[in-house]
Amino acid sequence: MVKGTPPSFGSAPLARRDMLVGSLLISAAGLSFARLPRTPVIGLTRGTAQDVIPRRIGGWTEVSSPEDIVLPPEDERKAAATYDEQVMRAYAGRRSEAVMLLVAYARSQSSMLMVHRPESCYPGAGFTILSNEAVKIRIGSSLSIDGRFLTTKRDSRVEQVLYWTRFGNEMPSDWDAQRWSIAVQALHGYVPDGVLVRLSTVSQDALQSLNLLRLFAAELVRTSGQQGRGLLLGPANLEI
Repeated sequence: MVKGTPPSFGSAPLARRDMLVGSLLISAAGLSFARLPRTPVIGLTRGTAQDVIPRRIGGWTEVSSPEDIVLPPEDERKAAATYDEQVMRAYAGRRSEAVMLLVAYARSQSSMLMVHRPESCYPGAGFTILSNEAVKIRIGSSLSIDGRFLTTKRDSRVEQVLYWTRFGNEMPSDWDAQRWSIAVQALHGYVPDGVLVRLSTVSQDALQSLNLLRLFAAELVRTSGQQGRGLLLGPANLEI
């Protein structure tokens, strides 16, 4: 962990989390003024998300086809306007499938403002979610992060989706963990930024796509530089 960065908070057992998360959210709101000044936890301290996400990632190069990227339905897009930045790109590989990338970034998150997960926006865009599982994504030799892998389908199009979310230095893998993370950090006086990183490819083969998207994720982090790593992984993981 980089010196001076806030701690990463471990998650409580699921049953306990379900019982306490509601009261924590209420307590966090009530104590927010009492704990001022609050400490921001910001992964991207210089530049913009557009600047730090590279145009070339490993064996992939950016191409012009953002219309293929699935966006939230109109009502969620209006809510997502509160994000500070959204990066939407498509990358073509020389010997592998194209990968679509969406990065949605907000410099300040709260229990009322949380990134929109693919479980919400894909059905809103007419897709059926065929499977949804928690997965590990190895980033470098010493770090694995929690993510989710979905297989979705709309008409004849099958899209495989790998994503993770980050709040400060936390990477919750579901809605409950997300709310819990924000509440606990608020009680400790931290105001985390938030990011959704979503990778997807059109393919019938789920296992092959998962391996491909894991590789792309690792290359994305490796080639993004220190500010990019801060954006993608949080200030505690600038060096990996």
